[in-house]
Amino acid sequence: MKYIILLAAILSVETCITHAEDATGFIRVEQIDGAWWFINADGEKFVSIGVNHIEPHMWLAPYNKSATLKKYGSDMINPDGHFNTHGDAAKKWIDAQVKTTRELGFNTFGKHTHPAIDPKLYQEKVYYIASLDTAPLAGWQEKHGRGPRPDVFSVDFENHVAARVRQVTDLHKNQRNLIGYLYTDVPSWVMGRADQMERNDTTMIYPWINAILPLGESSPGKLRWLEHLKQRYPNAEVAAKVWGMPVSPTYGISWREMARQMDWSNATDVAAAKKDMLAFMPIIAEQWYGLHERLIRKHDPNHLILGDKNMVMWYYDFMLPAVKKHVDVVCVQAYGPWEKDRKLSDMIYEATGKPIFNGDGCFGLAGPNQQEWGVKGFRTGAKSLKDVASLYEQMLRGMMATPYYIGWHHCGYMEQWDDAERGDSPRNENGFMDPFETPHTEWTDVIREVNNKAPDLHEVAK
Repeated sequence: MKYIILLAAILSVETCITHAEDATGFIRVEQIDGAWWFINADGEKFVSIGVNHIEPHMWLAPYNKSATLKKYGSDMINPDGHFNTHGDAAKKWIDAQVKTTRELGFNTFGKHTHPAIDPKLYQEKVYYIASLDTAPLAGWQEKHGRGPRPDVFSVDFENHVAARVRQVTDLHKNQRNLIGYLYTDVPSWVMGRADQMERNDTTMIYPWINAILPLGESSPGKLRWLEHLKQRYPNAEVAAKVWGMPVSPTYGISWREMARQMDWSNATDVAAAKKDMLAFMPIIAEQWYGLHERLIRKHDPNHLILGDKNMVMWYYDFMLPAVKKHVDVVCVQAYGPWEKDRKLSDMIYEATGKPIFNGDGCFGLAGPNQQEWGVKGFRTGAKSLKDVASLYEQMLRGMMATPYYIGWHHCGYMEQWDDAERGDSPRNENGFMDPFETPHTEWTDVIREVNNKAPDLHEVAK
């Protein structure tokens, strides 16, 4: 009975529902009259309007910890002072956030719902995403000392992914509100321009290749790289000269000897070396996306595969064929303006034919308590909360007017201040309510109105 009541509450959210299609018991996507939709477990069309960064440290910062514990209960932290997901306070806290999101017309807990939170607290109450996080591929993770980047061709890595997939699918494979599985957060497929300038290197710009080349001669990734070169060059000596390898005047050089070379940073034919690397990137992308899809489908054939949350401008030509083949819904991270994001999204959709949702994006304005670290979304140029609200509305209206666009998960929920513990970024999280859960009504009034119009706006998308 409790489950039926909760399900009925979910289906009452205005942002969820239009008319019914076939019910399968799981969320899927369909193109109906030219427009793409998520279809929920009971066959109802919906667009996913979500919030990101439901994370305990936002409520347990030095400036609001005592207020949070007073409001929800002292057992929100354990005797060691760490977040306690199993207490009565945690349940009360999550229920309050579900209530807030529904009141504002949101229907999904998106990426960065912290893994310390037991998903049982929200699985039956809102739509949500499950994250695999099978490898530290983001630039911010590298800067935090995480790694190394795995040999994606190795049996060890396959076993690692298989174990992680089993762990996550066991938690979620029977859930009606699971939208799908997301792999990693903004993976760095190509080194950023700032990093290239800092390293004074515009040749070795593919972090994954840079991780493979120093591997030993028996590593699967290194062997796959050598097979790639064998298809491109008539013999090892020609390849070695392109890559600046030492070639013996008496004995030449063998492919085996090239496999033992760890420093590939001294190419003498830079143009040819760049072409070698660019031609290898689709092979890496195919291995990455194909491996994940195969293992997920083995353990959960029913839910959607969302791939990685890539920056919208980081969906490179070399990865799009693998995305098209192995991903059900394309997830981007985009911070607008919509006119620019729309052009990039159009190119992705043209190449893949898959529906798209913005899994992370916002417009921000640094407040008086955010001056040291700033705030996410600041580059959008907002000068006031009224500007932020206006940009929010413009963005959502633009997305919903686009037939292949089926959602937006807002980057931020509670406003973070400078004294808080950092999360995935040194910049403060954006938020439409302050650290004491008081809404910024100048913004939330707009959010509530436009969020609840989202399905109707998408219904007439052309």
